[in-house]
Amino acid sequence: MKLLTPLVPIILSALITAQHARPVNDFDDWHPAVSTDLRSPCPGLNALANHGILPRDGKNITVPILVNALDKLKVSEELATLLSLVALKTSNDPASGTFDLDNLNKHNIIEHDGSLSRKDQALGGDGKFDQEIFDEFLGYFNDSQIIGFKEAAMARWGRIQTERKRDPQFSYSPSARFSSYSESTIYFAALQDPATGTIPVDYIKILFSQERFPYQEGWRPATPMNGLSTGSILLNLALNTPESAGDIVMPKL
Repeated sequence: MKLLTPLVPIILSALITAQHARPVNDFDDWHPAVSTDLRSPCPGLNALANHGILPRDGKNITVPILVNALDKLKVSEELATLLSLVALKTSNDPASGTFDLDNLNKHNIIEHDGSLSRKDQALGGDGKFDQEIFDEFLGYFNDSQIIGFKEAAMARWGRIQTERKRDPQFSYSPSARFSSYSESTIYFAALQDPATGTIPVDYIKILFSQERFPYQEGWRPATPMNGLSTGSILLNLALNTPESAGDIVMPKL
């Protein structure tokens, strides 16, 4: 936390600004990244940039910019600010109050081993989408067209088991475990039908492989995301995972 002490004025300014500013772009405005655009290991953030809700070039993102972008997904201001501060921790210069999307590739802060769509860094991963990894993840759905907590939990756990066996530097510390669960929690919260607690697999394919929210296919941001709702999803994923109970610790700010 000492690292972020000089940022208190920036954080306070961000909270004030976020109360008044709201993103104006729509989800039907999309085009893929070009070669000069910076992208992260998080398909959701990349999709927000591809939709123009975050800066399309992925550069110089501030806490209020990210808070306002996450508002489009119905993420509460409190949770969005917390997520933004974790992202800011990856910046090459956190005191500047800005980060680039590719800064999030720093290992074991947000990026983690056993990703659902990225290769482990120790095995040559560079934070970019990997079709082979993603195909393995989809394979755990056993050709289901709609999935719920059980399928999402088993797919995450399957990826953890694969990388635990083949990555000699595999990390699954309490904070890495939190990042792994958070990855599944976030896509589930963003894409689920709140009435059924399920997700069309096609929505998952579009978000991860195209880095686009499936607006044209009928998706709408329907589930308000806050600490309580995302905590409930994470708990459901954990309850459907055959692993021993262990600490799940959020990365330190």
